[in-house]
Amino acid sequence: MFKKGDFVRVKNNTHDEEMPPSRLGHIVEEYKTIFYNVDDKKVPTGIWRVFMTNGKVLKFHEMFLEKINVSDGE
Repeated sequence: MFKKGDFVRVKNNTHDEEMPPSRLGHIVEEYKTIFYNVDDKKVPTGIWRVFMTNGKVLKFHEMFLEKINVSDGE
């Protein structure tokens, strides 16, 4: 659903002290982790690192993000 570079807004149903009032940012990368019981492979977690407009990089699960379509002027 998301990819690196996507412009996103964090939904109102989540909170982080370091999030800017605009709740806007760009996807930096997908957060993956290694599960040692599954062949030591990195697997998707649904969590994304987001570079916020205040310069902070925060992690959010994709259920709390909505993609902003800049060409539509949203």
